[in-house]
Amino acid sequence: MAKSESPTMVIRELQRQGFLETGSVQDLARTGRSSTITEEKIEKVEEVLEDEPLNTIRNVTRDASITKHQAHRIMREILGYKPYKMHSTQNLYDGDMDLRVEMAEHLIPMLEDAETGGNIFFSDESTFYISGLVNKHNCRVWAENNPYITMESAMKSAKVNVWCAMSNKEIIGLYFFGDKTVNQHNYLDMLKNYVYSIIQRKRLTNKIIFQQHGAPPHFLKEVCAWLNEKLDDRWLSRGGSISWAPRSPDLTPLDFYLWGYIKTSVNDIDDLKGRIEREIKAIKKRYIKQCFRWYCEKIKILY
Repeated sequence: MAKSESPTMVIRELQRQGFLETGSVQDLARTGRSSTITEEKIEKVEEVLEDEPLNTIRNVTRDASITKHQAHRIMREILGYKPYKMHSTQNLYDGDMDLRVEMAEHLIPMLEDAETGGNIFFSDESTFYISGLVNKHNCRVWAENNPYITMESAMKSAKVNVWCAMSNKEIIGLYFFGDKTVNQHNYLDMLKNYVYSIIQRKRLTNKIIFQQHGAPPHFLKEVCAWLNEKLDDRWLSRGGSISWAPRSPDLTPLDFYLWGYIKTSVNDIDDLKGRIEREIKAIKKRYIKQCFRWYCEKIKILY
């Protein structure tokens, strides 16, 4: 008799299948823990998403008083909802795309150069509102089908304007503007009294390549004159030695990664500032490097 046909092997196989105990080769009923997902929990999640489809699993977990695993299973498997990511769009004019491609042709070799890549600091300002910032990176519209909706943000809520800069090695900032808006005067004051002192302390005065996009406070005569005096031709901007494409604030790693990383759930301005500072300090260097690798790939798409 072949080994595979021995009585012992046959009995063991029948025992494994439960035949000797039940008289059937059907799988035995599983004795694991029963599902903790109830109709009540499903209805609660559905209610939460109906009231606020623009949501995160974290918020649904909190509002429905369930675990993260339960929320994910209910939303994905039971309700059949899909997470639709929001996309910010920039209104581009005729010829803007050619200028963005031209900028990318200059920028990519600089980013990939081992000597200069780490000295390119991209900068940007962002406005955070007490009422909550629409965080396009970790917030999704949950629905069975793409709703193609437009989300409005409250512009009269208490807010704070923040400036920050980052290279593929580190982050400079945060700087909180005391005024409600950023203008040429408080922007130039920040460059002189805050940014330049950090540049000097880090011994980057003759190395740094400073980027700023084309917002009106950035390219006024006084600001450009100061940048020419302190940084020579090592700045990228409208009017700089390397021109930053108009209407392209979305082509910086701050817009691509940093601002979306910060999550807001605050009660007042001080709480808002504190949360932003903690989130920035918590970013590890490996995440910054990964961000710039992704950023380079994004810029290459412009070719």
